[in-house]
Amino acid sequence: MRWLTRLTAVLGVGILMVSAGWSQATTPGAVTQAQVGLVDLLTPSDVATRGAEQLEKAKASANGSSGVTLEKYPAHYTMITARAKSGGAEVHAYYSDFLIVVDGEGTELTGGTVVDAKEGENGETRGSHLEGATAHVLHKGDILHITAGTPHQAIEGPGQTITIFVIKVEKPAVKGSVAAK
Repeated sequence: MRWLTRLTAVLGVGILMVSAGWSQATTPGAVTQAQVGLVDLLTPSDVATRGAEQLEKAKASANGSSGVTLEKYPAHYTMITARAKSGGAEVHAYYSDFLIVVDGEGTELTGGTVVDAKEGENGETRGSHLEGATAHVLHKGDILHITAGTPHQAIEGPGQTITIFVIKVEKPAVKGSVAAK
């Protein structure tokens, strides 16, 4: 239940962040048509079921990863992802990530330099791995916030798997924070 308390806190912060962005674009106190009806409830059972589905797909996948977008909203969206193998390095120029571990364990590397960096569409950079990164060992219930422009990489040791609820918040990277090439 610790992860559910953390998830509730992160969702609250996310709602405040998104609401602050909306309030800047509208008359104070006004509700836009886009905001009406944007309420979703995910129970721990819902998250566990969706996570188990993604983990099975990750185990069967050649790259050891699987994810699904749950809902899209103005300026953010939610996902469930699972890993059974380590991934490559990545940098998102336009999205910050809130990673909420719902099951399993692994390590997320952050910072450092993306090796063999290749820029892709929509501000996405991918590479083979990170050099000079900081390791964050993650367990069920942990929450890791990765700001836009921060290099990161998921590492799964032998026998490890991880399932994560992800909130991706649209926010351009701060100048100078994008990974070195």
